Amino acid sequence: MAYTLADLPMFEELGEERLRGAAAVARLRRYAAGQVLCTEGDPADHLIVLLAGRVKAGRVSAEGREVVLAVEAAPVAFDKTALLVDGPHRATRTALTEVEVAYLPRTAVLELVDAEPSVAARLLRTLAATVRDLDERLLDAAVRDVPSRVAAWLVRRCAAARVPDTPPDGQVDGPPDGHADAGPVPLHGGHADAGRVPLHGGQAGLGAEIGASRVSVNRALRRFERRGLIAIGSGEVVVLDRPALARLAAVPAPSA
Repeated sequence: MAYTLADLPMFEELGEERLRGAAAVARLRRYAAGQVLCTEGDPADHLIVLLAGRVKAGRVSAEGREVVLAVEAAPVAFDKTALLVDGPHRATRTALTEVEVAYLPRTAVLELVDAEPSVAARLLRTLAATVRDLDERLLDAAVRDVPSRVAAWLVRRCAAARVPDTPPDGQVDGPPDGHADAGPVPLHGGHADAGRVPLHGGQAGLGAEIGASRVSVNRALRRFERRGLIAIGSGEVVVLDRPALARLAAVPAPSA
């Protein structure tokens, strides 16, 4: 499904005239899976708006290992912080599927921020959520073991999608087990239905996001499944007991 600029949260309260003006200066492009939309260190002179498809953001460590920072699905805008401070792209973004992108000039975006309070307010909320997410990921890496990190990841995905604590009828559709093998889940948002959390990148993609191996992630998920907290489906995890996962995700007390 292809979205429009009006579907972007920061623009959803804009009037028709403002939206037409933004669309008039936007440059549309399509990329095949595997193509790079922007490279870490390049000038961020445009707001990149993903209108269709999924994109991953990554950086390469000094040892040459790719670190997945985020995987996002349309509609979403990238590198808003870099745009505001006139800085470079903070990550390399690569298409995981065929994607459609709109490039909005930095000057046009800043004019909207100055002229439209709703745009400025939405932008501040988005940046605050990004900071909170980074803080949680740092906390995960510092004090949580892999099962706790997996549990926290699932709880955050449920919260982002407003998933109820349990499915309405207590039933789970679909196969009870299997392994995911599509592209990674968006870090901010995504979709879930009746407790379903997609694993678009499979267990390896989940592991890349939380800094764990696929084997460790699989072990944690199987353990949760045996305890009746989740059901592992094909390309998804069905959360059956979110409160229990939240308790597992709690930061452990320091040892004496």
